[in-house]
Amino acid sequence: MATLLILIFVLACVWQLSGILLKLSPLFWKLFLKIAPSQASTDVDKLRKQQAEVLRIRKEMTTTSSQDEFAKWAKLRREHDKRVAELEKLSEEVASQRQKFNQVVSSCRWLIFSLAAAFIQLWYRKEPVFWLPRDLLPNYIEWGLAFPQAPRGSVSVNVWSTCAAVVTGYVSKWIEAKTTRPIPAQPAAGTAK
Repeated sequence: MATLLILIFVLACVWQLSGILLKLSPLFWKLFLKIAPSQASTDVDKLRKQQAEVLRIRKEMTTTSSQDEFAKWAKLRREHDKRVAELEKLSEEVASQRQKFNQVVSSCRWLIFSLAAAFIQLWYRKEPVFWLPRDLLPNYIEWGLAFPQAPRGSVSVNVWSTCAAVVTGYVSKWIEAKTTRPIPAQPAAGTAK
């Protein structure tokens, strides 16, 4: 019984931790690009090269006078516009691939934890997680805590997993609120303190 209680609580905690780790998805995306050779990694390489090329052309355009060397400046301008259009298209493709990656990771997370929770709830549906003291609560509340198939007077796996998920969710939100501090507003220029 105690192992079941701890197992369900650990599962709920790991679910919340994996949610926090998903907020680090840019790290996972970079790791994915380095580890798995794919269309996404080649597109990201092209995007970086394209960005460098656009910056080079833009720098060259700023050093060229549009009045004195108009032909050279116009040629650079056309090339710059063409490269920027290609860059935008490539950037949209990479963003789409990144969104697909995030969806796959989130779906896998949900599927793994949902299957694990469903298996535990199905396998241990008749097992009590822990027993309540006799005559502590009214009969209908004991029935609700034992729902669906645990013995009356105990807490079922379904109820305990729901409680553990809610509590870990609240604790996670509380920790997140305490660790993320709002950035104080800067006073406007010229105002006296």
